[in-house]
Formats: sequence, C-alpha cells, structure tokens
Amino acid sequence: MDDGKKSGSFVHLGAGALSGVTSCVLLQPFDLLKTRMQQSYTQQAMVLRQSSILKSAQAVVAQDGVRGLWRGTIPTLIRNAPGTSLYFYFLNHTRNACMALERRVHHDPTRTKLSPSSNMLVGASSRAFAGFLLMPGTVLKVRYESNLYKYHGILDALRDMWRTQGLRGFFVGAVPTAIRDAPYAGLYMLLYEATKQRERAWAAKQNIKLAETTVTMGAGVISGLTASYITQPFDLVKTRMQVRPSEYTSVMQAFVKIAREESFLGFFRGISLRVLRKGIQASLVFTLYEWVLRNNAKSTASKTEMKA
Repeated sequence: MDDGKKSGSFVHLGAGALSGVTSCVLLQPFDLLKTRMQQSYTQQAMVLRQSSILKSAQAVVAQDGVRGLWRGTIPTLIRNAPGTSLYFYFLNHTRNACMALERRVHHDPTRTKLSPSSNMLVGASSRAFAGFLLMPGTVLKVRYESNLYKYHGILDALRDMWRTQGLRGFFVGAVPTAIRDAPYAGLYMLLYEATKQRERAWAAKQNIKLAETTVTMGAGVISGLTASYITQPFDLVKTRMQVRPSEYTSVMQAFVKIAREESFLGFFRGISLRVLRKGIQASLVFTLYEWVLRNNAKSTASKTEMKA
C-alpha cells in the first residue's frame, strides 16, 4: 500500500473515531435508559409499567445522581469508538471494492454511484465484521448500563464475566447482535444514499442551495429512524441474552419466551429511546465523518496546488 492509501485509511479511521466518541458521550443517557427498560420483563411489570421515560430518568438520578445517567460511558467508548472507526474503515474499503466491480461489470470507468443492492451489501458486511470484532465490548457496555450488575470497575467486570461464563461470556448475544446490526447498517446505507439524492434533486427543482451538512443530517435522521424500527426486536433479544443469560439461552428460545410472556408489543420495549438515540447518532456520526473527509480533501487539494 502506498503512502497515499495509508494516509486515506488513517483519515477514515480518525474520522470514524471522532464521530463515534462525540455521539457516545452526548447520547449515553438514551442508551442507559433503554437498557434499563429492556433488561427484564418482571422488573418492568413491577416498576416501569406506569412509568414514563422521564420518571425512569428521575429514578436513576435519585439513586446515582446526574452522573448516573452516564454510567457505562467508558465501556461504551471502549466499544463504540474503535467500533465506529473500524466500521468506516471497512465501509471505505468495501465501497471501493464494490465500485471497482460495478465499473467492470457495467463497462463504465466513470461510474461514481453504487447501486442500491451494493449500498446494502457494503453497509451490512462492514457493520457485521466490525461488530463481531468488538463483541466483548458490547457485552461489557450493556452489563454496565444495567442495574443488575454492581461492578466496581472495568477489570472487576471482565473478571466476573470470565469467572461466570468463560470465553463464551464475552460473545453472549453475538447472533442477535449480528442479525440486528447487519440489516440495520444495510438498510441505513440504502436509505441514506437514496435520501441524499432525493434531497439534492428536490433542492435543485426548487432552486434552493442546501448546505452539505443539512443534506447529511436530514438523511441520517430519516435513515436511522426507519432502520431502528425494523430491527428493534433483535435489539431487545440481544439485551435480554446479555444481561440475563441464564433465562434467555438462545435466539429462538428468547423470541418464544418474550412473545409468550409479553406479546408482540414486548419486542418494542424501549423503542422510543432507541429510535431517538439512533436517529440523532446516525445523523451526528455521518455528518461529522463526511465533514472530516471533506475538510481533509480540501486540505490535500490546497497542498497539491501549493506544490504545483
């Protein structure tokens, strides 16, 4: 790999890390409250059946103070910062590979847009690969956010996970996580690229000049909300398997148990929090990521002109 390609790879890794860290810190309270609402049906029946999101937040603050809303931020950063970074790194390389393939298939070396199916493939494969590599961080993050575990630090949590379940404990819920993340990312990329094109086409017809940041933020929110609703049941199953592994032992058993005890609506516990977080996070992440890439491209072009 030449220096230019190395530099490009580092830019994608850095842009992904920056967007991941920013979104994690800002949106951690959404994630914590979602985990608390999803973690146990019996707790919901006793505590949160008559409760609202606001009351749930008040209960956390009453017990742990305002800082309690950010419980699990460090495990979240351990999981999401490198996870987002790796996702965008794989996304860039997979997109380039698919673009090269489509140019050969269509005999069009000037082609610059991927087909909808390629966008889905690029998003799904990149997220699935990055998610599997960071799976131990996902389990650690969810257990930290839950109030079912009283860990006294990262090392204490890791020791407990190893002592109770061994290596398998670090990959609990890997299947529903993959089933959730791959379709989510695939749908997101498909909708994101399509929405951006529609926004630009609409602006051109109306003779309106939209800032690129406005385009990416709007597309990010719409795509994040839609993909979140479709993949919500797998998110709930993942959480149950990770915080209560003795009760929810497999994907199929978890689906049957939840459907029998809580009905279809049970799969959408915590949906409002997840949709809010995912919509905002997707918008922030892709807007920051593309902003970094645009500024890097401008800087590179400027340096090239100066050398010339």
